[in-house]
Amino acid sequence: MKRIILSIAIFISSFAQARDLNIWSDFTSPVTTDAKYITLGGLTATAMVFANKDFRTYRKRESFDDARPFGNYGFIGEYLGYGFLNAVYTLTAYYYGTQTGEEKYFQAAEHMAKASLYSSGLTLVLKTAINERRPGYPDDSNSFPSGHSSASFAFASVIAARHGWYWGGLAYGTATFVALSRINDDFHYLHDVLFGMTIGAAYGWGIYNNYKNGAPYFLTAIPLDGGAGVTFAMEF
Repeated sequence: MKRIILSIAIFISSFAQARDLNIWSDFTSPVTTDAKYITLGGLTATAMVFANKDFRTYRKRESFDDARPFGNYGFIGEYLGYGFLNAVYTLTAYYYGTQTGEEKYFQAAEHMAKASLYSSGLTLVLKTAINERRPGYPDDSNSFPSGHSSASFAFASVIAARHGWYWGGLAYGTATFVALSRINDDFHYLHDVLFGMTIGAAYGWGIYNNYKNGAPYFLTAIPLDGGAGVTFAMEF
C-alpha cells in the first residue's frame, strides 16, 4: 500500500508547477474551508480519548477478548479499507464520463481521487513521523493514524457530498464498519481510528467546498466524432 501511495505522490508532484492545479488549496482545505469544523471536532475527540487512555485498560484484547463485535469477520473491513471502494468509484465515474461525455462524471472521479490521495498521503506521512506501535502487533509501528479509516471516510464523504444523505448514510455505515473492524482485529487503538476518520471526512468535504467556492475542475470532457475524450487542463 505504501508503494502505491508513494507512486501516486510522485505522479502528483510532477504537476506541482501547474499554477492552477490548486494543490495547496486542496491540501489545506480541511482547515481553510467549512471542513475546519470537522477537523476541530475530530481533533478534540481524538485528544480526549488519548488523554484518558491511561485510566482504563486500553488494549482491547486485555479486557474484551470475548467481546469482539465482528468476531472473525473483521477481515472484510480490512480488505474494503485498502481503497478498493475509492478506486471502483473513481474508475466507474471516469468510464461513464468517457462513454457519455458528461463532465459531471469526470468531476466526480476527480473529487474522489483527490480526496482519497490527499487523505492517504497525509496518513502515510503521519504514520512515518509518529511511529506508534499497534496494540496487537508491537513489532509493527504503523498504528497512528488509521489508513483504513481515512480512506473509507474520504470515500463516504464524497458519496454524501455528491449523492445525498441516503447513499451517504450507507457509505458512512460501511466506513464505520471498516474503522471498527480495525479495533476488532487489534490493528488500531480508538484514537488511531478517530483521527483517521477525521482526516478522510475533512478532505472529502474540504475539497468539495473548494469546488463550491469556484475552484476549477481539471478533468474535462472533449466531444469527438463517435464519442468523447478527456483532457487534464493545466497552465504552466
